[in-house]
Amino acid sequence: MPQDLIVGLDIGTTKICAVVGEVRDQQVDIVGLGCAPTAGGLRKGVVVNIENTVRAIRRAVEEAETMAGCEIRSVYAGVGGSLTKVINSQGIIAIKDREVSPADMTRVIDTARTIAIPSDREVIHTLVQDFLIDGQDGIKDPVGIHGVRLECKVHIVTGAVTSLNNIIKCANRAGLEVSGIALQSLAAGEAVLTDEEKELGVALLDLGGGTTDLAIFAENALRHNFVLPVGGNNLTNDIAVGLPTSLQHAEELKKLYGCCLNALADPREPLEVPGLGGRQPQTMPRGRLAEIVHLRVAEILNLIAKELQRARFAHPLHSGAVLTGGTALVEGLPELAKEVFNLHTRLGYPMGVSGLIDVIHDPAYATGVGLVLYGFRAQQKTRPGVPGSRYSSGRPQRGLWSRLKRWCKEVV
Repeated sequence: MPQDLIVGLDIGTTKICAVVGEVRDQQVDIVGLGCAPTAGGLRKGVVVNIENTVRAIRRAVEEAETMAGCEIRSVYAGVGGSLTKVINSQGIIAIKDREVSPADMTRVIDTARTIAIPSDREVIHTLVQDFLIDGQDGIKDPVGIHGVRLECKVHIVTGAVTSLNNIIKCANRAGLEVSGIALQSLAAGEAVLTDEEKELGVALLDLGGGTTDLAIFAENALRHNFVLPVGGNNLTNDIAVGLPTSLQHAEELKKLYGCCLNALADPREPLEVPGLGGRQPQTMPRGRLAEIVHLRVAEILNLIAKELQRARFAHPLHSGAVLTGGTALVEGLPELAKEVFNLHTRLGYPMGVSGLIDVIHDPAYATGVGLVLYGFRAQQKTRPGVPGSRYSSGRPQRGLWSRLKRWCKEVV
């Protein structure tokens, strides 16, 4: 795969999305997109069925390859949900020669992240939040500043080793090398948030299928992360039980007619609901569907609001809230979130890229596009050359002969 191609692989609970970006004149053009349902391969962001997950990754990647006209060998994968935890840490050192050097900055960061990490967890990110010199905070680049004591506050993101290994294993079995792993909410922030929003304080709410992830950015750094193990799948289950109908039809009803009560013009509008198990379809008022959707969405937003209330004391959210993820498209949800959070709220669409803008103009693709941007920035920091993978387990085989052998195994 050419070095100017970057691929983001969003491994979500309900779907796997592969986004291909091409670097042209220091600008990322989106040239390919592929999506495939997980078919029960993941639950709340954690792999529960290897074969289904591998199959979904292959389908998404092959679709993206066809659209982009390229062969994909390496990806930047996103992780999130219940497998991630965060730790805040702080390091302190004495400044040599009374002036901060790049070596001092590296040394204080190393000191801050030298903490006891459980053996079943692995560090994904060490995110620098602030530097302090002799107690003076708000310093972003301390190099060259005079002082005696240098401090550094970091936000350490960890993941469960077994869950990370399973994701890497699935990618490798699909013939892919994992060039890097990124927190999904951090990647989504790359795609849908502006620098001003990150500076002034903003809450990013990623409403996925299995989980709802909250990330708070302030002063251009990730300050708080929270995962609620409830998402769009719970909404689909509520519809299937409340109407009743099959899960497949409930998902279709949610996408086509699902809305909150505040967005419904006529609650008595008739709606045909397919019967369960071959039974005859039934007609009921659309207000019944809206009531089910509203109750579950309000519950999710109120739980997030409690977490926001705790975090806002330390980090005011002057830029309000941004909603992204597939479930964010439920009609009336942004207005309801504005009312519950008492914050200015908007939908987050991918930006900062060019190319297939009309194709990726959807909150559901925010993490995939964000992973491409994350990979682009990671490669900029390590040029020349693309960084090697610390996550791969052998060189991937993506040639014609390997595809034929894989196809024969699947047929047999």
